[in-house]
Amino acid sequence: MPSRDFVETLTELRHRTLHPTEHNRGQLPERISHALRVLAAPSHPDSAWLGTAPPDLGWLREFETVPERMSDPDLVLRGVTAGLGAQLRAHAPGNLFNIFPVPLFDTVTAATLAQLYTPNTLWDLLSGGTLEIERQLVRQLAELAGWPRDGAGGTFSFGGKAGLMYAVRIGLNRCLPESGRRGLAGGPAPAVVTTEHNHDSVESVCAILGLGSQACVRVPTPARDSAATAERVLTAVADLLDRGTPVACVVLSGGSIMDHIVDPVGPVAAGLTRLSGSLPYRPYVHFDTAHGWPWLFFRDYDFPGNPLEIDPVTLGALREVSGQVAEVAWADSMTADFHKAGFCPYPSSAFLVRNAAELHTLQEDPHGAEWRPWGGNLVLHHTIEHSRGAAGILSAFAALHSVGTTGFRVHLAHVTAMNNVFRAHLPRSGYELVNPTSPGVASVFWPVAPGGPPTFAELGGAEPLLVDDANRYTQALYQRLAGLDPQHEVTAPIVLGFLPAYRHGAHGHPMSALRLLPNSPHHDEVTVAAIADRMGTVKAEFDRSVTSRTGPLAGLRLRHVPE
Repeated sequence: MPSRDFVETLTELRHRTLHPTEHNRGQLPERISHALRVLAAPSHPDSAWLGTAPPDLGWLREFETVPERMSDPDLVLRGVTAGLGAQLRAHAPGNLFNIFPVPLFDTVTAATLAQLYTPNTLWDLLSGGTLEIERQLVRQLAELAGWPRDGAGGTFSFGGKAGLMYAVRIGLNRCLPESGRRGLAGGPAPAVVTTEHNHDSVESVCAILGLGSQACVRVPTPARDSAATAERVLTAVADLLDRGTPVACVVLSGGSIMDHIVDPVGPVAAGLTRLSGSLPYRPYVHFDTAHGWPWLFFRDYDFPGNPLEIDPVTLGALREVSGQVAEVAWADSMTADFHKAGFCPYPSSAFLVRNAAELHTLQEDPHGAEWRPWGGNLVLHHTIEHSRGAAGILSAFAALHSVGTTGFRVHLAHVTAMNNVFRAHLPRSGYELVNPTSPGVASVFWPVAPGGPPTFAELGGAEPLLVDDANRYTQALYQRLAGLDPQHEVTAPIVLGFLPAYRHGAHGHPMSALRLLPNSPHHDEVTVAAIADRMGTVKAEFDRSVTSRTGPLAGLRLRHVPE
C-alpha cells in the first residue's frame, strides 16, 4: 500500500490540476485573482515600473533549495509576483523604452487557455483546430501583403530572429539544393547580404546556421537615417556572384524601430532577376517586417478622403511608410511580430513565404505540402520546433479579429501622433531631436549637457574627452529619469531607451543618445505634455548639479544597455 505521504501528495496534485470533469475550472481565475491582489502596485499611474526599480531580490534566498515536499501554493505565487517587481509596464505612459506589446485582455486569455490545455501544434491530432487557425492567419496575412493567399505558406514561431533563420535556410536550399542533405562542405561558403541598418541578429543567424558570422555582408547606406539604394545592394550581390560565391539570401529592412528605414524591395527583386539570368537560381529576398508589418493595414486606406480624420502630419507619415512597406509584394518572405504592435504577449510571430512549396524544402519532405483530413497533419517537416505551443497562434487570432483593420490603423495613427507631440515639446527643454526625418513612431533625442557642445552635430567633431563627458551626462540623466539614481527619488519614473553608440564622432568615438517610443493607447496630448514637462524639470535640476569630470558624473562607468 502507498504511504500516507504518497497518498496526500497525489491528492494535492489532483487538487492543483484540472479535474477530468473540469468542474474546478474556476480555480484558474481564482489563482490569477489572488496573484493580482498580491502583485506590487505602481507608484504612480504614469510610472514605467511595476513597483520600484531596481528590485529587491532578497526573497529568492527563501527559494534557494528545491523543497522536499509540496509548498503552500500562495507562498509560491508570492514568489512569482515578487519576480515581476520592477517589470516595465508596457501600457504605462512613462514607459518609452522601446516597442513593447500592449496585450489585449482577450489575447492574454487566449494564451492562458493555450497554456492550460497545452496543445502542441506539431500535429493537429494534438492541437484541436489551432493548425487550421494558423493556416487561416497565414492566408489573411498573405492577402495583407498583396500575395496570392492560397499559394502562400507560413508558421508561427518565437520572433523575428526565427524568421531570419527560416529565410536564410530556405535561401540556402534555393542556391544549393543539396545542402540540406550534404551540408555545406566543399565549394565557396554562401553569403547573406543585408543592409547596414538592418537588425544585428543577421550575423548571429549566419553563425547558428553554420555559415559563420562573416558570411553576412553589410551594404553601406548613403546616411545613417536613409535606406540602402538598390544599386548598392545589387552591386554587392554582383561582386559576390562574380567571385563564384553563392548568395543564399538578401535581407532587406521592412521598417527599423529607431528611424523606420525601409529598403527598396521592388527594384532589388527586379535587379536580382536580371543578375541571375545565367544562374540556376535567383537569390532569395526576405523583407524583415517584424516591426513594420502593421503599416500594411494602410495599404488600401483612402488617404485623399481620410475617413478617420487623421491629422495631416501623421497622415503624411503613415502614407509614406505604408507605401514603402507595401513593396513586400515583391519579396519571397516576411515576418509579422504580433508581440510588437500586434497586441499580443510574447511570443507571437509569424514567418510567411510567398510560395508555400519553398517552406517544405526545409526537410525535403515530398508529402509535407499535402494537407490531409484532421489528425493526419504533422508540421515537423518545416518547423524549427517540435514542441510548439499554440499561445502565439491563438493570441494572433484574437488580436486580428478583436481589433480589425480600423483598430490597427487607429493605433498606429495614435502612437505616431503622440510621438509628434513629444517632438514638439522636448526641444524647448534642452532635448535636441536628432532623427527629425523619421516617419516612424520613435524619436531619438540628445540632451544638451551644460558646458559642452551645444548641438549633436558639433559633438560629432569634438575631442574624445568632451564626447565622454556628454555620454556620461546622457547616461546619468537616463538613470535619473528612470528612477535608477540611488541618490535621487523620482515619483513617476520615465524610462527611455539609452543608446550608448547611436552614432560615432569624427574621431570614431561612440556618441550616446536617448530613444523615446510612445507605445501605449493610454497616451494623450495632456499626458504627453505633462511627461515632457517632467523631463524638462528633471533635466533642469540635474543640470544645476552637474560639473564635468567632478561631482556626480566623475565615477560613472559608461555601460552598454541592450537596445
